[in-house]
Amino acid sequence: MYYFLNNRLDANSSGIEHAEVKRLKLFKQNGVKAKIVMCEYNRFAHQNLPLYGLTEDDYVNMFDYFAGTVNYTGKPKTIADLQIAPNFRVEKTASGYDVYDGEWQTMAINLFANKQIDTIRYFNGDGNCTKQDFYDTRGFNSLTQIYATGTGNLVYELFFRPNGTIYYEISYEQRPNWLAATNIQLVDREGNLHSLMNLGQAFTIMLDDLNKNDGDTKSTVISDRSNITNVPMINMKTPVRRIEHFHSIHFRDYWDPDSPLTYNSISDNELLSKTDLIVTPGPHQANDMRDRLKTQVPIVAIPVGIVPDEQLQAPQISMSQRKAGKIIAVARLFPEKRLDDTINAFAQVRKHNHQITLDIYGYGNSGDGYKEEKMLKKLVQQLHLQKAIHFMGYTQDMDSVYNNAQLMVMSSRFEGAPLAINEAQSHGVPVISYDTHYGPADLVADGVSGYITPDGDVNALAKKINDYFTNEQLMQKMSTAAYKNAQRFSADNVWQYWKKYVIDAD
Repeated sequence: MYYFLNNRLDANSSGIEHAEVKRLKLFKQNGVKAKIVMCEYNRFAHQNLPLYGLTEDDYVNMFDYFAGTVNYTGKPKTIADLQIAPNFRVEKTASGYDVYDGEWQTMAINLFANKQIDTIRYFNGDGNCTKQDFYDTRGFNSLTQIYATGTGNLVYELFFRPNGTIYYEISYEQRPNWLAATNIQLVDREGNLHSLMNLGQAFTIMLDDLNKNDGDTKSTVISDRSNITNVPMINMKTPVRRIEHFHSIHFRDYWDPDSPLTYNSISDNELLSKTDLIVTPGPHQANDMRDRLKTQVPIVAIPVGIVPDEQLQAPQISMSQRKAGKIIAVARLFPEKRLDDTINAFAQVRKHNHQITLDIYGYGNSGDGYKEEKMLKKLVQQLHLQKAIHFMGYTQDMDSVYNNAQLMVMSSRFEGAPLAINEAQSHGVPVISYDTHYGPADLVADGVSGYITPDGDVNALAKKINDYFTNEQLMQKMSTAAYKNAQRFSADNVWQYWKKYVIDAD
């Protein structure tokens, strides 16, 4: 069995999750058993599986595993299932219900759109929230958080099975600048109690258990989320083949490959020596890592993007059939994507070409209050381009987006092998990108299926966009070349890499 390790599967996942799903389907297509394994609590995961064409057999989450709910179906819980005292007053709200004992609010019940229970908050006599229940979309309370009365800080988390028994507990203490998880209590599938210091230790226990359940066959684990799953994989005690798969740069400063290494799994020689193979998305990064690490661990390049056969065989869409002047950017609204450069380059060209428009597809970072997204939207306002630049959010249906676009622009600070470039080219969309570490130069044929411009040079980016749109013959020629270039990443071609470096080497 092959296990692809990551942290979580959300409705608006990043390129790493999309790459894992493509790889999983590639393995299944070739008769090789594989499964995606996630380590973080996620009560929405099973609801999200159909968004990626996945089934329950394709996916396992660590919390589901220890709770015994990997294939749990259950049924939705509604307010009618709650044992609310008959003398309590229940009032309807925009998000659900508030519950009162006289004038004292005891509960706030939030509902999902389908009226099943989402969360329940409980209040003390002073009006402070003392705990909150979080319901899995399959209809059971899967997590309760306990809060300190005076400060409201999280102090305890209890994770429940559908029958109400606890299998995972986390204690927290407030430190000067962060909330520290000071102890984890885990009851494994055999009833053994483990006292742990972090989630990674629990993940290692799960991985070893999965591996033992595979019998005498030696399994392979592939870590796709370097900062989260590498060390838990390396710390496995059962015989297993360990593969570290990089999806981004491996050094601290994006402009300097000689800056300090980012992850312990490669900077610590003892940890590195326990890895059987390192996979990078492209040859340039593989060469740099070989020169830098000087290790006996093999380092190979395997393409991340996989273009489905049905897309390669789809009729080509000419430039004349697309929206004239339509430019797209496909990236998370995060600082590393440097979308302000795309916007500023667009603004330069727009002064001379009022036909062009820019649609930006991607989601912002809720963790910092959408700081980057707000900055980008303010920039668009300052440039008075609200009618020309549109923030489209996240969409699962990118096919129609690519089929309508005439150009994609990428201005990231760093990349691994951006799937958006493969996807765009497979739909005949040329790409203009900065020459960053790593990816774009390996994926775009410079001057043929797009342009690679000097990193950080907004003027050069703008010039190439302008040159492109002032030559209709060039636009069509590059579109045809983009279709052709995408053929390098057919399922059959990419599978040959996996066969050579991983499957046949097993």
